Amino acid sequence: MQAELLVSAALHLMSHYSVNSISTEGNNPCLKLASVIERHLKALSDLPDLTPVLRATCQQLSEQWASLIDNNLPRHNKVRRFSWLTPATSD
Repeated sequence: MQAELLVSAALHLMSHYSVNSISTEGNNPCLKLASVIERHLKALSDLPDLTPVLRATCQQLSEQWASLIDNNLPRHNKVRRFSWLTPATSD
């Protein structure tokens, strides 16, 4: 159990460090890299062999990275990204 908690804490610390370093540099975050991190965390959270603590940690972190990505996408990409949710309109 101790090892699981340490890995869980390390994952949180690494993610927070990455997010904070992106925002303090004054540059736009690398959305490609953030997207890859989010997908990996999501895949980990879906693994049935992973312990509940690690699955929950990976799920939480996946959601945080997804939020970071969505908050930093240019407006026109957000509209395109979720366009399948809205019915097509003819202008």
